[in-house]
Order: sequence, then C-alpha cells, then structure tokens
Amino acid sequence: MAVISIASSFGAGASVVARHVGTRLGWQVVNRAIPVEVAQRLSRPLEEALAHDERTESGLGSLFSRWAIWMAPMAGGELPPEALAREDIFKAQTEEVIRGLAERSNAVVVGRAAAFVLGDRPDALHVRLDGPLEARVRQAMAALGMSEGEARNALSQTDRARSLYVRHFYHHDWADPSVYHLIINSTALPLETCTKLVLEAAETRFRASPQSSDHR
Repeated sequence: MAVISIASSFGAGASVVARHVGTRLGWQVVNRAIPVEVAQRLSRPLEEALAHDERTESGLGSLFSRWAIWMAPMAGGELPPEALAREDIFKAQTEEVIRGLAERSNAVVVGRAAAFVLGDRPDALHVRLDGPLEARVRQAMAALGMSEGEARNALSQTDRARSLYVRHFYHHDWADPSVYHLIINSTALPLETCTKLVLEAAETRFRASPQSSDHR
C-alpha cells in the first residue's frame, strides 16, 4: 500500500491536484485539510497555547472535539464526543486514521500534517504546493469565486492555522523543505502539470520501495 500526502498553502490548488492524482491512480482521496471556518477559530487558541503552554477546554479542547467529530466518518464510525474533549486524544485519533490509511489502502491525503505523521516511510510520498502570496490570492479568487478581500482573509487565517497546528503538535516548521520529497510552485505551473509531476515522483519513489510494490 502507499500514500501520497499533499500539504498546501491556501490558494495553491491542493484539492484539485489531489483529485486529479487520485483519479489517474484509482486511489481514494481524503481531503480533510483545515477548512477556513475552523481555521478562523483555531488560530487564536493555538497561538495562545504556544505562547503560554496551556490547554483550555473552552479553547483548544472544544475546537478539536468539534473538528474530530466532523472528520470521524473517515475513521470508520462515530467517535464518542466525551473521548474527544482533550487535544491529545484528538491528535492520537487523527494519527490513527492516517496510519490506518497507509496500512489498508492506497490513498491521497490532503492536509492533516500527514507528512509529519508518516515521516520517512518508504511507502509514502510527501508533496507540498505553494507559491507567492499575491499569486495564491489570484488563484483562490478564480478557483473559489471569492472577492479579493475574502481571498486575502481566508489565506491569512488558513495558512496561520495550518502553520500553528504543526508547530503545536509536532514542534516543527510547516514549510520545512526537508519534510517533503517534492515541492512545487503551483501558481507558476498549470495544475495539470503539477499533477503530472506528482505522478512521476510517485512512480519513481514507489518503484524503489519493495514495501509499496502493490501500489497500482
């Protein structure tokens, strides 16, 4: 089995590329990146936790509980709300889902810090899509039908939440190039070209890995 994880700054087109990659390979696509509405609520509690090393039920606990329930179906069933109030349980459940995917099926996973969860497994390819801020604003406006103000606000909130999420749980820089096998400026290249680059990288990496020889 094999997993392709795709991390992305807002407006870089990760969902589109993941969908195209999944379609070409016939793999499951799991798109559970931090949505804008959650990001707007997540940034401040994460920032406060990092600054003060505190865990507050009214902040992180309730947010992660709500988010975990929202993504629970991917784990194969309902997760009891009382078991999700603490962020460490939320983190463990998220990681269990991602590792389960890597063991049971071929999948393309968007977001969820999957590159940090799976690490340097030979059956995983970690991709990051990014680009200059202004180019990502324009791409988001075109792809999502947003106004410029809406796109800028969504970009700021979502990128900050994703970055803080990785810092908080994995004590790492979200954009650290050493974490990824392939980094693409997806605002400078058409998303179809980005898709082809990911597919070529996957073919090369998984061909070299005996553990993922059944990825087709």
